[in-house]
Amino acid sequence: MIGARRIAIALAPAMAAAGCMTGAQTFEQDLAYQRWKRCDTFANIVLQRIDTDGRVIVTGREFEQYPFLNCMAAQTREQQKSKLGLVVPDPIVDLRPR
Repeated sequence: MIGARRIAIALAPAMAAAGCMTGAQTFEQDLAYQRWKRCDTFANIVLQRIDTDGRVIVTGREFEQYPFLNCMAAQTREQQKSKLGLVVPDPIVDLRPR
């Protein structure tokens, strides 16, 4: 019993550190979130997730798809002005049926 308690106490800091690291976002995700916030103006476009490579995946309706993609492309160009060589994957819009 005492041995198990010592092991648990010894492993606690490592487990806590591992938990903190898994919740951290990548630099690419931070930039993608900035782009998303600037383009989050469409009523039917809903953020699903941002992948670790910075790809934004949303669901939405067809009539808002292209204006949203144009907004995201404009925000990407703005970010690339200050971060030369930045490669940004194209966002994905999963269309919802009418």
